[in-house]
Amino acid sequence: MLNQRKAFTLVELLVVIAIIGILVALLLPAIQAARGAARRSQCENNMKQIGLAVLNYESTKKVLPSSKRPLGITTAPRIAGTTLLLPYFEESSKLSNFDLTLNWSHDNNLPVVSTPISAFLCPTSPADPTRLDADEQVSPWKGRAAATDYSPTIGVDYRLGPTTFSPAPGITGQLGLVDAETITVDTLNGNTPNSGMLPKNADPTLKKVTDGLSHTIMYAESAGRPSVYRKGGVEVGPDVQTTHMVGGGWARPASDFGLDGSTADGVSSPGPCPMNCTNGQQVTTYPDPYYVTEGSGEAFSFHPGGAFFTFGDGSVHFLNDDINIREFAKLISKADGLVSQSTN
Repeated sequence: MLNQRKAFTLVELLVVIAIIGILVALLLPAIQAARGAARRSQCENNMKQIGLAVLNYESTKKVLPSSKRPLGITTAPRIAGTTLLLPYFEESSKLSNFDLTLNWSHDNNLPVVSTPISAFLCPTSPADPTRLDADEQVSPWKGRAAATDYSPTIGVDYRLGPTTFSPAPGITGQLGLVDAETITVDTLNGNTPNSGMLPKNADPTLKKVTDGLSHTIMYAESAGRPSVYRKGGVEVGPDVQTTHMVGGGWARPASDFGLDGSTADGVSSPGPCPMNCTNGQQVTTYPDPYYVTEGSGEAFSFHPGGAFFTFGDGSVHFLNDDINIREFAKLISKADGLVSQSTN
């Protein structure tokens, strides 16, 4: 007589299910951590590729890729420095199809500028990778340019005062300037102590970075734009048409980053928070009372504890978001004579 095979009892089945559940619970955090580390590594690699592209561009052109951006509301061409880097990301065909005599948002350039480029997007960001930035000069607000999570650094906002001392009122009038847009961060074509490595409307070179390439930031994370995010990765409003900042498109010069700092809640600028309190200030009118037609983005990432920055020598550093804003400002200003050691 053959022995009959016994089936699992209900108790045995429940025990097996419980064991599997425990194993899954133990493995899931490890899997999530591995995925998070992979995304973080990819973001760091993206920024290394940007640094390499900038240095290769400089080696070829003998000048750094600076955005060209006439002030105010204008139909004159506005061309982002990032656009000039396309051939150095194996995207030569995009630049050859981009009409540099027309504004980035012109209809003729839309087939190019509306195309997402993976190297400009941080995989840690929860924002839609196909999101689009708009040109506020065109009403109603309508997405036109594919987004970037990385931006050139143009300088330190004068509302924070010169980088040599603590935050102070702006210096309107002291330089004979009346245009608030000029006073923000792009004063005198990058020839002031508060100017960054890649100021707009200039012909910056590596030699002008007298604070040292390894001590000066040239590209910053400013992720999630044009939507407004605040501390903890909280999106302020799901409707980007009504809740947005100025900037966020890779082809848009207004996406370039200037340090303003913000309050701890990220609601207003300037302030002592150097990064990750907000990715930028929401604008409700255009021109904005302070930013005018300039960008309002801030340093921001979805990585816990800080953000990645590409330095002038091509290296990438993760800066902790508790860095003192004065030390952060030293890393952005290219020739203030002050060197910060806040890198790791």
